[in-house]
Amino acid sequence: MTGDILVLERPTPDGCAPRPRRGGQLRTVAQQIADHVAVAIVNGEYRGGERIRETELAALYGASRAPVREAIRDLAQRGLVNFLPRRGAYVVDLSLDTIADVFNMRATLMGLAVRMIALRGDHGALDEVRRRVDALETMVAEEDPVRFARYIGRIGAALTELCTSEPLAELLRRQVRYSIWGLIWREKPLDFLSERRRRAAASEWRALLRAIEAGRDAEAETLQRRIHFTARDNALKAIGRQRSATCSPDRRLVD
Repeated sequence: MTGDILVLERPTPDGCAPRPRRGGQLRTVAQQIADHVAVAIVNGEYRGGERIRETELAALYGASRAPVREAIRDLAQRGLVNFLPRRGAYVVDLSLDTIADVFNMRATLMGLAVRMIALRGDHGALDEVRRRVDALETMVAEEDPVRFARYIGRIGAALTELCTSEPLAELLRRQVRYSIWGLIWREKPLDFLSERRRRAAASEWRALLRAIEAGRDAEAETLQRRIHFTARDNALKAIGRQRSATCSPDRRLVD
């Protein structure tokens, strides 16, 4: 059963039907359930310390216990739930500070990666990054902030693959696969809501590409960090409105 493919048509915990995906790879039942529950946790629809019950998820998604159990293990691997012996799985306290920490760590790691790429000076290796930045600029006028955000993720993925440090590249890949970074943008638009914002973001990525091409490593690192910090602040503002909460001032790092 866990290898079957399920298009979830039942409501997510916030009562909204899942968004259809464009060109996405088909996911197993367990992966779909884990993704939807993870988004609900990030949005604050599950409280810290709340128990995740297999029977309730199985009923909500119309699935058997086996994929639900696998989904909960996936959530634990992402750091979103904790297992307590003989008590079950409980949601971690995913505060806005924790979400800000993820952005800040991503900014630091990606900043280091692009600095290494700039120092490498291999212009030919940047061809795929150039194509993706070009494509991003064509999406500015589209009123699809989630697609825009996902495509930015594709640019980040292309840069990750150019990093000459395999340990650093693997940290970045794992952050996408196994942390809340990979799902923050997946279902709900948290940033890039206006054409003006999308245009500004596309300009930031173009400026970053130029700095890398010119070998201006320190500038490239600063620009990459700033891109993430701006996205962080917009995402935190959106999530904060949902939760009526704010993050601590020491998380508001700036360049």
